[in-house]
Amino acid sequence: MSMRVHKLTTYLRAEDAYTIIEFLDQLRDMLMLTYGDEIRTMLQEASQPALQQRELWAVNCARSGL
Repeated sequence: MSMRVHKLTTYLRAEDAYTIIEFLDQLRDMLMLTYGDEIRTMLQEASQPALQQRELWAVNCARSGL
């Protein structure tokens, strides 16, 4: 297997940049309509371990007097 190198144009005309931004906005809107509930659930589940860690840290700090 070989690595492929892709070149991304980093300088665009203002009109081209605007077209890309509009496309991305429409894509985001479509994806959120289709998958929004699943994405929100995934993000909530992913953040729960971090919240649990913070709560555990807070309890440990309270117990140790910090």
